[in-house]
This record gives sequence, C-alpha cells and structure tokens, in this order.
Amino acid sequence: MSWAISTFVPSEVPPVCVVATASGPLLGCTTNTLDVVGPRRTRLQLSISKKWLRMRTFGTESNQVSFLQSRQEAWEDPDDGNGSDFDEQDDEEEVDEYDLDFESDWEGEGDVQAVSVTNQPAPNKYEEDLQKEVEQLLEPEERAILQQNATLNVDRLSTPKWNPLHTFALSGQIIPMDKLLESGYDIDSVDEDGFSALHKAIIGRKDAVIGHLLRKGASPHIKDKNGATPLHYAVQVGAKQIVKLLIKYKVDVNVADSDGWTPLHVAIQGRNRDLTKILLVNGADRNRRNKDGKTPLDLSLCYGKNFKSYDLSKLLKVVPVYGAF
Repeated sequence: MSWAISTFVPSEVPPVCVVATASGPLLGCTTNTLDVVGPRRTRLQLSISKKWLRMRTFGTESNQVSFLQSRQEAWEDPDDGNGSDFDEQDDEEEVDEYDLDFESDWEGEGDVQAVSVTNQPAPNKYEEDLQKEVEQLLEPEERAILQQNATLNVDRLSTPKWNPLHTFALSGQIIPMDKLLESGYDIDSVDEDGFSALHKAIIGRKDAVIGHLLRKGASPHIKDKNGATPLHYAVQVGAKQIVKLLIKYKVDVNVADSDGWTPLHVAIQGRNRDLTKILLVNGADRNRRNKDGKTPLDLSLCYGKNFKSYDLSKLLKVVPVYGAF
C-alpha cells in the first residue's frame, strides 16, 4: 500500500485534507482512490507530475483567483542500483502527467474549475530591460568595448598564463566550457607552462570535468613544458580512479618527463601503495632509471628504515607485471 498526503490551504477558506491510496505506486497505477472529508464537495481536477511528485492547483471564479499551494509528503522509490554518477541525461525530459478526479470541501460560490499550473520560461523582457539599464550605466569607452565584442572574443580574454578554457575546467564549469569548445576553441590548448585543460582539471581533482574532457576528445598523452603527462599529475595528487581511467585510455605508464621520472617514480615519492600496485600490474617498469640513475626501488629506500619503506620495497620486488597480487 502506498500513500501520498496533501493539505490544501486556500485563501479565506477552511483547509482541505486529501488522502490518496493506491494498490501500487501512486504514479502510473491503474486505480487511484482519493477521499475528501468536508461538509461540501466541489469537483476539482488535479494534475500530478510523475517526475516532480508535487501537486499545485488554483481555483478560478469570474475575475477572482485563489491560489492553493499543496504541501505533499511523497515517498521515494528505492535505488535499484542502475544509476551512475557518469550517466548523461538530457537537460529537458518529457514529463508525463496523470489527471486524478477528486472532491474538495472548501467553501466557494458557483462552479470552480481547477487549472494546472506549469512552469513558464522567464520572459525576454527582463533581459531586454537589463541590457538597456547596463548600457546606460556604461561610460562611452566601455560601451565602445561592448560594441566591438558583440560575440565571444577569446583573444582578449586570454594571456599566456590565463586561459578561459583552463579556468572553466579548474572551476568545474562544464556548460561554459562546452560553449567555448563549440565556438571552435582548441580543447588541447596549453598555457605558458604547457598545461592543458586536462592537466588543470587533474591538478584540481575535478573528476566530472576530467571524464567530460576525455569524452570530448582531450588528449591524455599531452605533455607540459617539463614533459609531465596527465598521468604524472594524477599520480602526484593521489587520484586513484583517475589513474585507472587514464590507463583505460591507453596512456603509456612508463612515459618519462624531462628528468626521466616515470609515474612509478612519482608514486614511490608520494609513498602511495595503492597507486604503486596499480602501475605495477599495468606494466610499469620497476627498473627504469631517471636522469640521476635512480630506480623506483632506490627512491623507496631513501626514506630510511621504517615500515613504509619496507612495504613499498616489497611491492617493487614481488608484485608481478600484469599479474595478481
């Protein structure tokens, strides 16, 4: 048995309590019974949205309108486990509505018709008024700049260090980032340090942006001015899930930067056991030497005689490549 309770509080009329019962879930069921308690019974039409689980009606008579806002206590369906944080949904979904007949006991003269309230888009008048107001506030030289940049002007928004795509990526603003890309902006554009938007998103640990950039075609192999790849930085910040994601995109786990450091060197420097295992079982070369001639094992021993040093050293010695551990 499922229940949904709504209390209607109209202006200058006694409250109405509506109890809805159904043999199954209220929305989409074949039989719905709504009981209304009250001295008078006036027919209303109620529209229930399957998506939002909310009810709103208002009664009209002649030129007078009384607004009724319902307060609904609604159940939540149990999670069936099919959802995912990475599922993409359309910005607008079609909402099916089911009309239910019920009786109301609130006092009113004459026939009352219920009208379903729908959310209407904001009129453009506000935008027009805002534009006029701002243009009046601008100085002449400021209005000239606006006239020269009626559309997006990325060149004037950028410097060798500050890149709008990188700013959107690092601040997690996916929609303006997409609009910039739709205008033809290069998804792999780099700043003066050689950082791409993917580099910046990984450094900032913006997981949703990282996955979005990769799906949009951002290169997971691009190097900064020091030769470090997104994988180097994912290991450095300890982002285990991002490391796994980059490996799925076929990155080279043995790629070395300009100093000969591989992601495994970085994992050992950060004393990260989990990332060390992930890299080793995915083919990381434990014998690769950097420009100073040090292997990852050498780095693990530089931390002295303690449990962590021995633990990492054991991993480097016994974990097989592409094998179980």
